[in-house]
Amino acid sequence: MDRRALLSAIGGSVVAGSGCVGDGADTAPATNGTDDGTTETDGERSSDGERSSDGDETTASLDVELRRVPHVVTAYEPSPSRGIDPEHVVPESEIPDALREPLAEARDGRFETDDPSDALLAAVDEFRAYDRGKLKPYVELDGTRYAFDPTLPTFTAALVDEEAEGYDEDRVLREARQREDLDPSAVETFVDALTAYGPNVARGEYRRCVLPDPVAAFLDEYDYLEDGRGVSRIRTGVENEDPPYAITARELTAADMWDRPVVDESALDDEVVALFERALASPHRRPALPGDDRSQLFADDVPDAYEEFAAERDEPPYYRIDDTVYRIIVGESRYDRLPVSVSAAASETAEREFTLSVAPAPGSADGDAEGPYTFTSRGALPSALWVLHEGERWPLSVVETDGVDGPQPSRPDSEALESLDAREEIAATYAVPEDLPADTYAARGLFHISWGVPDQTPDEHGAYPFELELAVE
Repeated sequence: MDRRALLSAIGGSVVAGSGCVGDGADTAPATNGTDDGTTETDGERSSDGERSSDGDETTASLDVELRRVPHVVTAYEPSPSRGIDPEHVVPESEIPDALREPLAEARDGRFETDDPSDALLAAVDEFRAYDRGKLKPYVELDGTRYAFDPTLPTFTAALVDEEAEGYDEDRVLREARQREDLDPSAVETFVDALTAYGPNVARGEYRRCVLPDPVAAFLDEYDYLEDGRGVSRIRTGVENEDPPYAITARELTAADMWDRPVVDESALDDEVVALFERALASPHRRPALPGDDRSQLFADDVPDAYEEFAAERDEPPYYRIDDTVYRIIVGESRYDRLPVSVSAAASETAEREFTLSVAPAPGSADGDAEGPYTFTSRGALPSALWVLHEGERWPLSVVETDGVDGPQPSRPDSEALESLDAREEIAATYAVPEDLPADTYAARGLFHISWGVPDQTPDEHGAYPFELELAVE
């Protein structure tokens, strides 16, 4: 497992969170930014970059304490399109007639022939997707999903990967992708499949078992195409030209459908299942996360059984809980490597207000660190915050900011961003609603930070989750 930092957003798999959860919290708030419950005084910064203020200076209506969060568990339903989209699995009733018997034989072992019919070849082409003719050979038979593999004569075409010289101008289709007079659509599909729309874009390949007549006529007229990478010769060929021809089939597994292993809850320790269920039920959602289908759990501990399970795997699997597949990421906070200082203090002049401040702290990093230090969080910087009271979310509005010069998010779940030098700071003053009943609440937030390292590309990055205990009088 990667233990360098709490996992941050990559390819959209873990999304930066911010915000809070309140009643029913899974972790009891502790004191300012320490793991052992001790508190710094007199506004001094501790050796690990955390700061706190003297409680005697705050108003009597609010007390605020900051603590770190050892683990953040993020859970959501992944998109089916990551693996095989169920929409690309053809139901039995829609399978072309010419393919039914061959698939039945393939399912029982192997279909083989020396003379495939034109109808069979055309039926296979119906499973091609996109302009380039990529096969998506997925069917459902008797309630079971299969992938079939045809070894049949297949026409192929591609552009030679070098610019042509000494060609006949009459055999060149210029500006192939810009032409609006390509007719019929089969020719346009053929041209779009082969050509690239820019000099740094890869070209493609055209594949069909049955070559459409208009494409054959086009190839009788043209030998070259011009695209964003120049003029190149069209190279054609036929795969699997000689018999015997065959079709095989195999049953699709859950790993095939999701493009990674799927572990059922029955294979997990009960404590691990309980942790995942708590994460799925957590009210810590939008605007902390993009979409109402994502949730986060801030936890002090994770079961040893999870650590043992994760250590045995090179890639995190998906999990099936209550017949639904989820992506669940258990992140471990690594405050020791983050060049950042965080502090929280109640206002000395206004009731029910407090200030949260973050600043670069190069000395706190595990290694060399240099600016700019870029902070991001959804909804607000340092973080959007709210509390829960009797199941209802009460936002903590930002009434004043310092050091936030960039544009503010246009939506509550949009990302805020600010870059700082080593001596700068971001501070936001939050107001607790006047009609929020007196009680002790937990507000949880998270921001991401990236920073430079001498002679290293790309920059380092990490996430800083935190919890605030708000004692409202």
